Amino acid sequence: MADGTILIVDDEVNVLSSLSRTLFEEDLGEIYTAKDAIEAIRIIREESIPSVIISDYHMPGMNGIDLLVKVREIAPDTTRVLLTGAADLGMALEAVNKGNIFRFLLKPCPSEVFLQAVKDSLRYNQLILGERELLSKTLNGSIKVMIDILEAQSPFISSRANRLRKLAHNLAVALNMQDKLWEIELAALLSQIGAVTIPQELLLKNFQGKELLDGEREMINSIPRMGRQLIMNIPRLESIAEAVGDQSCTYFAKSDSGSPSGKDIPVISRILKIVLDYDRFRGNLLSSVAAIKMMKARESDYDPQIFEVFCTKVLQIDEQLAYYATKPNLGEKQIYIDDLKTGMVLARDVVDRNGILVVAKDTIITEVLQYKLINYFRSQALVTPLFIEVDS
Repeated sequence: MADGTILIVDDEVNVLSSLSRTLFEEDLGEIYTAKDAIEAIRIIREESIPSVIISDYHMPGMNGIDLLVKVREIAPDTTRVLLTGAADLGMALEAVNKGNIFRFLLKPCPSEVFLQAVKDSLRYNQLILGERELLSKTLNGSIKVMIDILEAQSPFISSRANRLRKLAHNLAVALNMQDKLWEIELAALLSQIGAVTIPQELLLKNFQGKELLDGEREMINSIPRMGRQLIMNIPRLESIAEAVGDQSCTYFAKSDSGSPSGKDIPVISRILKIVLDYDRFRGNLLSSVAAIKMMKARESDYDPQIFEVFCTKVLQIDEQLAYYATKPNLGEKQIYIDDLKTGMVLARDVVDRNGILVVAKDTIITEVLQYKLINYFRSQALVTPLFIEVDS
């Protein structure tokens, strides 16, 4: 039974024929062959990403090690095997260090050794993909639980987290940090998770810029630390936990502050510091221009390069948001609670009869949130219809 896709690369036609025939007889999977690195890369890009690639070292143009380095970039999950007729310690070290190869085989390679190496490579590939799927489900499930708790516990915090996510997304794109986009967005979304331990009245008081008592300030200052503790227990979120924990660090801090400063602050934390302060100032001022002015008065708090990009991009982004806010009927649909389904996206804030925010716009309806809104309507705390996003 076929186990995967195998790509063999060698400039010797008879070698390609012999190796592919050996694999075909074992029915280990679909087999592709290429006579050089250029053809191999074309196959990976245009036809199929292989589970395993077996490449000769000595080939015209790009050699086998350089090919495996390239394959690692474009198909990182592919298990890499190097096959060569002449090897020394230096070549072996280069293959391992540069190409991160799984097996190193010498020509002539006995059929049984070659077959076992391919089988081991396929098994390794399956283990990697299986572990990733398991971790992905665990990770997504853990994040979903945390966000559900955030939404149910405090609509104010949830609303702010969604705003921060959008700001962080736009800033990351402006910084050409697409490779870290999911981490930046997730860090922004979970940056306020530690606030679930703080009374909502105090959170609102702090957000409005009112003077806090010493005990209240201490509670507010604990939010990043509590967020770090909550997130650090989730596998693969160590960098997110670190970023959330350092979100309040100032860039040009005093050397005796005990907190990291400058480039020692994680770059995601430096992004969070900017979007957090902007959102807070924006919440208390009438315009984004005024918020930026307030931030420039304390610009030593921020990474100067990131802050410069933020200042040049954020006004344009905010103006676009303001424009669309004047078109409330564009791309939205009015529904009643009985028509609410999971996966829908709220087009407007949901507020109770006293004008207090219950669920923020742009929130995706989950089972927990659907149940919460149904209960609110049943208790007559909500009396207005809902508005959801639809394709315009």
